[in-house]
Formats: sequence, structure tokens, C-alpha cells
Amino acid sequence: MYYLCMTTKKLRSNNIIVTLVIGLSFLWTGSAFLSWVYNIADILEAQGLISSLEFLTEGVGYVFQAIGILITCVIVQRITVKSALNDATDRLFKTAFAAASLVDIALTYICMTVGALSSALVFGYILNVLHGIVAALYIYMLTFYVDMNRRGIVFGLGYSIGSIGSYLISIIGDSNFLTDIRAVGIYVIIVLITIVLICISGYGEWSVAYSVLNNAPAPDTGSTYMSYDTDPDMNKKVAIRLLGLATAVVILLSLVKGIGFYFDFSDVWTGGMSLEYTRMFYAIGLIVAGVINDLNRRWGGILCVAALVFPFVLILLHSVSVSGMILWIINYAVTGLYVVYRVVLFSDIAWESLRYRPIGKEKCLIFIAPFGLMYGRIGDFISTAIGIKLSPTPIILNIFAAIMFIITVVVFLTLFIRLYLGNMTMNAIGNDQDGAQTSHETVQQGFSDHYGLTDRETLVLFHITNKLSNKEIASELFVQESTVKYHVKNILRKTGCSNRHELNSLYDSYNQ
Repeated sequence: MYYLCMTTKKLRSNNIIVTLVIGLSFLWTGSAFLSWVYNIADILEAQGLISSLEFLTEGVGYVFQAIGILITCVIVQRITVKSALNDATDRLFKTAFAAASLVDIALTYICMTVGALSSALVFGYILNVLHGIVAALYIYMLTFYVDMNRRGIVFGLGYSIGSIGSYLISIIGDSNFLTDIRAVGIYVIIVLITIVLICISGYGEWSVAYSVLNNAPAPDTGSTYMSYDTDPDMNKKVAIRLLGLATAVVILLSLVKGIGFYFDFSDVWTGGMSLEYTRMFYAIGLIVAGVINDLNRRWGGILCVAALVFPFVLILLHSVSVSGMILWIINYAVTGLYVVYRVVLFSDIAWESLRYRPIGKEKCLIFIAPFGLMYGRIGDFISTAIGIKLSPTPIILNIFAAIMFIITVVVFLTLFIRLYLGNMTMNAIGNDQDGAQTSHETVQQGFSDHYGLTDRETLVLFHITNKLSNKEIASELFVQESTVKYHVKNILRKTGCSNRHELNSLYDSYNQ
């Protein structure tokens, strides 16, 4: 907790609140998911179809979670087409979070009580879409509210709270409480507490995104995380390559991990194992990965690839007489390493697209922040399908896993070099031009440097030179008109001009 709070006082409160929001959200969505799985298991077992359980739940269910994340990202992209955050969008996100959570709980009750397989699956898949929406929204909170060098531990600790909490709920009473309809009452309480925390979480001066949009000091984390290049010749093609590599790495990591760790999901029931107990060890990998990723993203990525060795170790262990419980414990402990890295990777890229957006252009790729979780879910589904298909022939499964491991290492090294060691730049992301910054923007930046203008004042200058009024500038930047007047006053003072006309004349003469 001390590590979590080692930041400014204003951000410290948000770090703790977002940790609790993520933890409680994962607690009730994860527990609700397990409650649904247990109900499906009972129905399938009664029909002698228990072998289909994993594909129908952790397979197809994850696809619907990815769909929920994608739906949220599309909506956010449309909302933030010009800017990442303002007070209005902040309130909209919080309202959507509360609404999705309440509907989710109502569906959880239905999923736990319905007895027909078709109905249980339909309502369950809708429930998973809502789980995806909720997950996307708390990833946005992680990106908007938490500074870069605390995102790993905030997310990791939050998910740890959820994992341990699910186990604690399951041991209430004499049997697995997650199968008891009374568990919905606990979920409701958790949701209400989460909504309260969401309401008191700060945007305004507490938000990291707000500090960037309004030119307040933001954490300087570049040297630890990514290699930045201020070369204005970087363009959209570079950003596309970067996102393509990141996408491939996340999917491949999930694929190799899933195939390597694949073993029959029905063992949980026929073998009398407690899925909640094994999930509790998820917290170990999550916290370790969170700390390491915050110290250095490079080491976080390397740790993920190194952990791919564990699936091959488990393949050997699974071929001998080893307790299934031990296999599942190792599975969840190592999974935490992948989950944290894939989330912070896309969260960082989305954040840097805001931080390094071109002068005069508010458009960025902040909406891709939950893509890491979404691609992870897609990779989980693919690995589950392949595991089920190839499990009757372990040799082929092992060979396929080895080939994918080699491909994953090659792709990861390419991303690693370009992202952390090379000259790939974040200012390419969010630039909707195929070429460089225009010569006008280059001259404008030189003018700003000459007169000592801040980034925010430079942005206001851009609109002044385009003949926009204070009111129009305020609308473009999502700020009060009085804020624009304050910046204009500072610009005039620094340039020695008495009015806008003199400022434009001075700028034109400098441009010549």
C-alpha cells in the first residue's frame, strides 16, 4: 500500500479509489461469472454433456466479453473524437458504469435461476457482454485517473482483491456460496459500494488526463517505459505498425499460455477441485507483475515471455501423476503476469496518443485503452478451441505450442526493440495526417519556443491565428471562456502585444 501511495496527494486518492473500483468490479463480475458457470455445469451434468462446459463458458463467454469491450470502445471513440476527457464525458462514463453494473446484477439473478440450457446460455452471453462493458470502463478509469508509473500495481492489486474476494464469498456457509441465490444480495452490496466510489473519484484537478489537456505538470515516465522521438516526420503508418505488433503480441501471449496450460475444465467438477481456491493464487502473479511493470515496462514484457516456459513445464507435469489442483494453481499464478502487461501496454499507448497529440489536433487514440483486455479474451477463446480440438493428440498439441512460442518470441522482440529501444514514437499516434506536422505547425512551435509559451498557450495561439473568437476556442478546447481569456492575456504579455491584431501581425512577420 505504501508503494501504491508514493505519488502526489491529489493523485494518491484516485490511485486508491481506482484500485478499489477495479477490485470490487472484478470481484462481483468474476463471482457472477462463476455463479453462471456453476449453473451451466449443473444443467450439462444432468444431460451428460459436462465435456462441453469449457467451450460454452470460458470459450464462447470470453468472445462475448470481447464484444462488450469493443462496443464500449466504439462508443468512446465517437464521444472523444476531438478530445479525451472533459467534465461532461466524465459524468457520462460514470453514469454508464453505474447503469451497466445494475443491469448486470439483474441478469446475474436470471442466470442463476433459469433451468433450461438454451435460456441459461443466452442470458449468460448477454451477461458477459455487460461484463465486457464494465471491464472496458474501469480500464478507462485506470488510464484517465492513474499516472503511468502506478497503473501496473493499481490494476494488479485491484484484480488481486477480486480474486481473493471470490474465494472468501465462496466459503460462506456449508457449501459453495456462489451457487446460492443469496449470493446475489452480496453482489448488490458490492455494486452499490462500487457506484459510490465511482461518484467520488475525481476528474477535474485530480485527473492525470485533465492535467495533460490543461498543460499542468504530468509525470515524466518516458525513459522508463517507451522510447520517444520528437522527429515530426513520423506518420500514421508508424502508429499502425506499432498497434499491429502490440495486437499480435497480446493475442500470441494469450494463445501460447492457453494452449500450454490447457487441461480439461471438467476436472474442476469431477475431481472435486475448488476453482475459487485456485483463482486466489492469481493474486500472486498480479501483484508481482504490477510492481515489476511499474518499475520498468521493459522488464514486465520480458517477464511475460520468460513465463511462457511454464506452460511447457506443465505439459510435462500433466503427463505424470501430479495433482490437478497444483496445475490450476500454477496456471492462475502465471496468468497474472500476462494479464497485467497486456492491460498496461495498450493503456500506455492510448495515454501517449493523448500526451503527444500534434499541436492543434485534439484527436487521439485514447479509446484503444481496453484493447489489451479485449485481444486477451480473443486469444483465450482461440486457445480454448485449439486445446479442445488437439487435446486427444498431445504430441501435436505440444508441437503446435512450441511453434507458436517461437513465433511469439520473434514478434515480441520486434515490438520490444521498436517500442522501448528504437525510434518509434508516440507522437505518430493520434496524427491523422499521412505526412509530418505541417510547416505552419513547425513555425508556430518555433514562435512559441522563442517567446516562452506553454503547450496550452501554443494551442490557444493556433486557434487565434485561425481567427477563432474566445468563445469558439473555449468550445474547441472544452474549457470555460474565462480560461481562454486568461491564456490570451498571458500570450499578449509574453509577446509584448496589446491586442490580437498586433499578435497576428507579429506572428505573420515571424512566419516570413
